Amino acid sequence: MKHSYSSVDKSRLLRDVIRSLLLHRVWFFIGIQDVKRRYRRSFIGPLWILINLGLYVGAIGFVYGIMFGQDLKAFLPYLMLGFVAWGLISASVVDAGMVFVSAEGYIKQFSYPKQIYILRALVSNAMNFVMGLAAVALVQLFLGTFEFAGWVLAIPGLLLLYIALLGHTTIFAYLGTAFRDLPHALAGVLQVVFYLTPIVVPASVLKSHGLEFIYLVNPIYHLIEVVRHPILTASLAPLSTYGFVFGYILIVYCIAWYVASRLDKKVVFLL
Repeated sequence: MKHSYSSVDKSRLLRDVIRSLLLHRVWFFIGIQDVKRRYRRSFIGPLWILINLGLYVGAIGFVYGIMFGQDLKAFLPYLMLGFVAWGLISASVVDAGMVFVSAEGYIKQFSYPKQIYILRALVSNAMNFVMGLAAVALVQLFLGTFEFAGWVLAIPGLLLLYIALLGHTTIFAYLGTAFRDLPHALAGVLQVVFYLTPIVVPASVLKSHGLEFIYLVNPIYHLIEVVRHPILTASLAPLSTYGFVFGYILIVYCIAWYVASRLDKKVVFLL
């Protein structure tokens, strides 16, 4: 009987996932409303993303570029892409813990499958990411390093990145609902991971000091690199990087399915 109940439960979860994908108008609309709400009554709205990114990267890029002897024309876009991708990835981990909690009113009033609120979070985070990429393109145009072919070649990497982030958001949306301290703990862990990922410090600098193992086993580095490498070099990232990302996505989705199948029916009672 236990096995039969579990099978029925997983079948219902699969139907909810499919139904959520079909309700794209709902989660896309709610996600856009989240962005509008965030910048309501703001004079320049989402342009604050560009301003904050420009100020931060400009200051950090100048200091670290000189410190590491980097060519600023190459280093600034490298740094900006790292920060933009990192912001999206960290949001899929830390902010994901509040996905169901912040949607408590919706969940208790409407019969929509809960997975639409996971997709809603991706839409909201995507707006910041798109603005960040626009800033990178503008900087490349200004520096004369813009390559349209590189941006086209980055599309497969962007798709892989979002597939991975959907898995991240699913895992931590459920776990964050069950364990409310988890987002705070993950924020601390990610501060350490940030400095172990070639974002501020170029990978070439780490490699020259024999520290390439730090980033070669770091999945976040590979998720960033499948987007950053094509944009900067107008060529695909190494096949080993794509292979690592594919393997990582498989592991993440296995974990996501296990966590969701265990906690999906309990979410309403945990809110």
